[in-house]
Amino acid sequence: MIIIDQAYSLLTNIYSNQVGTGLFLFLLLMGLGSHRLYIRKVYEMVVQTSNGSQISKKGLLDNMFKPQGSTFSATIISAWILVFVAFAYYYFLTSHFFPSYNYFRVESLASSPLGFLFFGIMVSIPSGLVSAFLPKAYCYYEISREMKILMMLTVPVLMTSIFISAYQGTIFPHYNLGLRTMAFLALFASQVTLLWPIYKGAWEVTR
Repeated sequence: MIIIDQAYSLLTNIYSNQVGTGLFLFLLLMGLGSHRLYIRKVYEMVVQTSNGSQISKKGLLDNMFKPQGSTFSATIISAWILVFVAFAYYYFLTSHFFPSYNYFRVESLASSPLGFLFFGIMVSIPSGLVSAFLPKAYCYYEISREMKILMMLTVPVLMTSIFISAYQGTIFPHYNLGLRTMAFLALFASQVTLLWPIYKGAWEVTR
């Protein structure tokens, strides 16, 4: 019984709004920092081996640019939109994490039979505007076919997280801890998977 209580306490701390949102933002910022580090290190490595020749960073980026394919790019845009939607559904659909800022605080949404759908659309529009630029960043990295498949599989995984969070919203104020764990793991595992080529690229040029 004590072990179960300790495990529950640990899960509650991990799922808390401060830890969860902090982890989400940390992973995003680490991805941005890793990308900038990768570009800078590659440029420095090329300059060091250029025997004094002037190297344009723009020219280098143009040479590094390798399109990853339209299907992959479209899927990545969808995946990143779903990342933000899954995050919003997990943390802001009910008042479990943010009592003052959540879906049920907006009466026009909460009273609508299509409220969950409208909530997702409201999140996906700005997310789509940001995500539209993300596939270009992947074009500076070597991504294996296997890794591309894993990244594309985040779409159904993230949809699973969204559906679970939506279900949790229908049974609110009750919740299912096991399902909440699945939604949490699906969200953050997908986020790490989508950022992994960038993390890996930065690590390889700095080791």
